[in-house]
Formats: sequence, C-alpha cells, structure tokens
Amino acid sequence: MSSFFTLPASQRKRKRDDRAAAPASKKRGVDADGDSGAKGRSRTKERDQSISGSDLDDDDESVASAVSEEESGSESEDGETAAERRLKLAERYLENVREEVDDYGFDAAEIDRDLIAERLKEDVDEFKGRSYRQIASELAFLTATPSFFRADTQSTTSIAVHPPYVYTVSKDKTLIKWELAMPSHASATVPATNGQNEGSKRPARPQRKKPKQVKFARGLRKVAETGEEHGHTKAILSVAVSPSGKFVATGGEDRKLIIWDAATLTPMQTFNQHRDAVSGLAFVRHISTMSSGEQLFSGSYDRTIKTWSLSSAGHAYVETLFGHQDNVSSVAAMAIDQCISVGARDRTARLWKVVEETQLVFRGGSSKNTYQENTIDCVAPLPPSHFVTGSDSGSISLWSIYKKKPLHTIQCAHGLDPLPPLDELSAEVDQKLADSNSRFLRRMPRWITALATVPGTDIVLSGSWDGFIRAWKVSEDKRTIIPLGPVGGGKLGSAAPDTPSRQLKQTLELNTATDADTMSVDEPQNQPTEDTEDTKDEAEPLIKGVINDIAVFERRADTAKPGQGPAESKSKIKSSELEPRGLCIVAAVGKEHRFGRWKCFTNNFHEGSAADGRNGAVVFEVPFISDSKQ
Repeated sequence: MSSFFTLPASQRKRKRDDRAAAPASKKRGVDADGDSGAKGRSRTKERDQSISGSDLDDDDESVASAVSEEESGSESEDGETAAERRLKLAERYLENVREEVDDYGFDAAEIDRDLIAERLKEDVDEFKGRSYRQIASELAFLTATPSFFRADTQSTTSIAVHPPYVYTVSKDKTLIKWELAMPSHASATVPATNGQNEGSKRPARPQRKKPKQVKFARGLRKVAETGEEHGHTKAILSVAVSPSGKFVATGGEDRKLIIWDAATLTPMQTFNQHRDAVSGLAFVRHISTMSSGEQLFSGSYDRTIKTWSLSSAGHAYVETLFGHQDNVSSVAAMAIDQCISVGARDRTARLWKVVEETQLVFRGGSSKNTYQENTIDCVAPLPPSHFVTGSDSGSISLWSIYKKKPLHTIQCAHGLDPLPPLDELSAEVDQKLADSNSRFLRRMPRWITALATVPGTDIVLSGSWDGFIRAWKVSEDKRTIIPLGPVGGGKLGSAAPDTPSRQLKQTLELNTATDADTMSVDEPQNQPTEDTEDTKDEAEPLIKGVINDIAVFERRADTAKPGQGPAESKSKIKSSELEPRGLCIVAAVGKEHRFGRWKCFTNNFHEGSAADGRNGAVVFEVPFISDSKQ
C-alpha cells in the first residue's frame, strides 16, 4: 500500500491544519467561543471522518496510478522495454558529458583531489589495520635483478627511502642523497601523443638503471646563517626520513642526533641528549592530529628511547622512555605515540605507549630453539597489532601484542655458516688428533642483521651475510610465516631456495648421530664432510657483503616522479599509465657489521670474486607476476 513518502511529488496531498485558523485556547476541551466540550468533540469527529475519507481516496488514486505506470513502463507503444529505455538514457548522458569535455575540458585539479583523497583513505585504512592485502604471492621475487651502486665510502650502515630519493650513511661520517631510477621492467614503448596516430608507438629512451647521486655531506659543516658547526665526528649508525620528506635524521657513535634539511642536506639542529651511541631511528608514518610536528623515536646504547617533535617552526625534545636492561639495538614506529624496540642482550622486545605511559614486555630466548638466542637485534612492525624480530640465533619470530610468546618462529632463516678449514680449527700437527679435537664442532647460524616490512601487506624481508635478501609471507590469519625464497634468486643450486631448512635438518640429524654413536680417539671421524658437501650446493652469493639495513616501498600508479609534485604527476594520465607496479627494495651493504668489526663478510670463507665483499647499496625492482609475463 502506497503512502505519503512513496508517492510522486505531484500526487502528494498534505493534511490541512484547521487549528491554524482557530484562535488558541488556554483550556483543554473549550473552543474560542466558550462552547462546551461536546460541541468541540462533534466537530473533531466530523473532521477526522473527512480526513480519513480523503486518505482512502488518495490511496486508491495512487494505487491506480502506480499500476498504470508499471503497465506503461514494462513496454511502451513502440515496443521498447524499460531496460532499453534506461540504456538509451545512459548513452545520451555519456554523449552530453563528452560534448561538455570537448567544449570546456576537464578539471584536472578536481581529478587530483579525488585521487589524493582515495589514496589518503587507503593509507589511513592500512595504518589502522582495516585493510590487509595478500600480495606477497603475486610478486615475482625470483625475477628481480640487482643494481649495485656505491660511493667511495666505508661500510654502509643504514638506509632510508622517500620516493624517489634514497639516503645512505656510512662509517666514514658520510650522508648521501640518491635519486632512484625507473625500473627496467617498465614498458619499452611509449604510446603516441595527440599529434600522432593512435596505433603508432615510438621507442622509449634508454633508461638509467642505477641511482644517481644528488647531494652528500661529510663530517662537520658550518651553517652560514648562524656560523655554528654541525655534523658527525664518528661513524653514523642510523638514518631516517620523515613522511613529508622534509627532514632527515641521523644518529651516530658520537652520541649526536642531527636533523638535516632533506632538499639541501644542510644541518638544521643537533641534539646531544643521548649519553651513548644513537643506534636506531624511526619516524611515525603519519602526522599526529594532536600536534603540528612529525614524531621521531630514537634508540641508544644508553638503554633509553627518546621522542622528538620536528616541524618547520622548530624541533623539540619531548620525553625519555626507560626500561631496557641493555643496548637498544633497533626501534620501529608502530603507530602514533607507539613504538616497538628490542634490547639486544636483555632478549626482550617492548611496545611503548607514550600517552598511557606504559610498556608491554615480550621475552625471547626460548629454550625450544635449536640454537640459543643471545641477542635480539632487529625489529619490524606489522601494524596495528603484530611485529617481527630477528636474533643472533638466525631465527625470525612473529609476535602479537596480545601474547607474551612468539606466535611462530623460523629457525636458521638464512642458513648456517660453513666450518673453517681443518688447519684453522686446530693447531695440532697430527691429522688424526686434529680431527678428533674438532669432531664435536657444528656449524653456527647466520645472524639476522636486517628486517623490513610493508605495512598493510603480508610481506617480510630479512637480510644477513649469506648474500641474499629473503622474502617471507605472513599467513592470512597472521599466525605463521611462510618462506618465499631469496629476492633475485641468483644461480640456484639443488639446495636453493630452501637451503636454510635443509641445512638445519641435516645439522639435527648429524647432532643426533653424534650423540648416539660413541666415537673413539683411535678412529676419528671428520663430521663436517656432509656439511661441506651441502655447502657446495648453496647458491652463489648475489650480494657480496653484510646486509646492514633494508628499506622498501610499494610502487603504485600515483607514485610521484623526480621533480614532479603529486598533483602534476596525477594529472598527466598518459605518463601515469607507464608507471610500473611492484616493490622497490633498497639494502645497505658493507664489508663489516654496522655495530662493529667483530663480524665481517670475509669471515664467511667465500671463494673467488665474492671473497672480499663490497661497500655500498643495492636496489631490487620486484614486479608483479602478471606484469613480468607481459
């Protein structure tokens, strides 16, 4: 039955308000002339009957009109159905839109606003954990090719990326700004312009493969405005770039935290609040609405974490967080006013809630692992409620902020180091005695020296000194980690890309056999023989050095290009179609570990051209599988 709200506007009839014509009465049941309530009730009854009668008449008319409209809408006089008529109206609307665009053009600014608003909504959803994209299995990690770039510096200790720029720091007090090149898997041809035929294509210009050095700063620099000298006097250990791309922060062994202008690499301010080396830096991915500045977390060997606020108006120290019992080796931002850190030999990861002034402690060092954890050195966030840690036992652990123990742990994620030659293991001249002294030795795992994640996705990347960056996939329920193999693949042998798991299995079998069998000194056995054979099956190192840090970002169709603002890049629809999709991975590589010289790449007993290692950085452009097949 139709009602007032479902009728067309032309058929709606409103009830007449008779009370508006009559003067107001103060007494209930008495009209304006002072008559009694009986006369008023009779008038009210007559009025109700007339109104109800009019409603019934209106309903009958509306039902009849609706039936007639349905009959006429189902099929018109020309035999045209309602669906065909709607299609014709849609085509007419599109023709009018095309004519309007041809006459007046389109508003590029409005299109930019819509694209920016959509991208910001996606970022907010990823930041708050509303969206979780399973894209790791869709990326062609094995087809990615490395592009090595370097300057004449010592070991690169840390790296930060803000597309299209990359910032690297090294042990010789050098900060370098690089400009990334377009990936090689982009389209080889460019569509024709308006002046050419639509079917014709012109060949693309040869593309630059390696990043280009833009700016660099080394040692102390004198600021012209104030005359003060700013800069590092010892090795730089960490670097971070703000989400806006305006500021770069560096921390070093000289206990300094320096804020740089990202455009010119001019030092803006130096903080000396830390009492030991600044080992880790992390910016919050989004600017807080509660403050006008960008939030920075810094971790130090003095066992503290400090928070900072950076803005164009000025930079300020905010607060110090206490709790770790050893050096803070790595720090990462989880959310606004929240960060996660690891404390090396105290074997704990801590989630800090700055506003609530609380911390959650997660303890590692599980006795169930094959190799005991002595330090937890790396951490990477998976907001809003998960994170990943890496330790010196070679294990990668997945944690939830709602559980004190790891959800899943992968042991010996980067395999085991080969045993050194027998003449280096023992000084004994007698071969049998040397074999007997070294029969209980076992291969040690490679430390996890770098971790990185892509927030909002299921991608985890890890690095060590085995020559590979390995990719991992977080399951859909966020309870397990699945290996995807090394990035770039390299010259794979029979044991790759599952070399770590195979090595661990063989090591466990050897240890079990060693414990079960009693070995006599008269009949010594050299246990590393089978391990040495397995070592020959390992893939040739693709990256010749220790991977000290990893930075990663996802390439999208709206990624800005060098020298181009967001609005300008998005308004050029033709050029945005050429922007490749995929993952860009940048890693800091050095001959030495970033925290010291006690673990070098040369200690890994590599042979040939890979024996010495290199200092610099490497870029991997990982395309999507569908894009790489085209």
